[in-house]
Amino acid sequence: MNVPPLVFYAEILVLLALGALVAATLLYDPSYRRGQGGAQLRRFVAMQRDLAATLGMSLRTWLVIRIAITVVGLALGALTSVWTVIILGGLLGWVAVPWLLEGRAAKRRLSMERAVTALVREIASLMQQSNLTLDRALREAARNPAPELASVLAPLRSDRAVPECLAEVSTRARSSLADVFCIGALVARTHDPAAFVQVSEQVLTPVLNVAVEIQEENHATLAQQRTASMAIGVVMAVLFFALMRVSTMRHFYAGVAGQLVLLVVIVIYLGLVWVIGQVARPVRWTEWDVDAVRREMEVLLA
Repeated sequence: MNVPPLVFYAEILVLLALGALVAATLLYDPSYRRGQGGAQLRRFVAMQRDLAATLGMSLRTWLVIRIAITVVGLALGALTSVWTVIILGGLLGWVAVPWLLEGRAAKRRLSMERAVTALVREIASLMQQSNLTLDRALREAARNPAPELASVLAPLRSDRAVPECLAEVSTRARSSLADVFCIGALVARTHDPAAFVQVSEQVLTPVLNVAVEIQEENHATLAQQRTASMAIGVVMAVLFFALMRVSTMRHFYAGVAGQLVLLVVIVIYLGLVWVIGQVARPVRWTEWDVDAVRREMEVLLA
């Protein structure tokens, strides 16, 4: 019996996928997975919290939006009665939307970190020119902040103690650069508040400027990767819809073999996007325990 070429290729792809599944099963280490499960969950939650905070929303709101878009994608895919398209709709809702919004989030985070660098210079200037104390300069700078820091510096506009406010600022910013600034201010308050001016000029400002430059280069590289991945996806979608205009192709993809081919193509595309993302992986920010530093500084002052 003659087998159509597309069915033959589909069978080969399915066999390769099954072989990869068998290899993954043989290499599976249950003890390792049990040890890593909690860490992976915490890492996922931390990443989602970072993304939500950068986009200006709470973690709960962001997760609700992701789930709602996923349900909409599944519902739209169900209208076609093709289970591969249903899976694709769910993937677009759960995976594609965060991936697309990461570019905007990175841009907002970069703007916020530039504002942090400017904030350090402003506080030093207030202490030099207006002869203000460090605590007073912090509160004055937070009174009329840059738009990117309006919500981040909100604790400093309250009547709470400055160390507690700085710890809250770090939690809101979720940025290593903001953590460095908060820790520098806490240490300066404990040892010599007036020395913050010299520390900001010789240490904080140069370090923050270099970090922002690295972030800018990283953001440009990630934007190029995202654009290339989107271009590949658009080309594949256009080619697919062009094929669907042919009746024989439409009947093939409506069958089991055609759906398997679509599924394998989707997996290959996602793998390609992953490979492109590995060219220059973004470095996650190092989270400092600013609240622990605050407690240590309070012990020294006591």
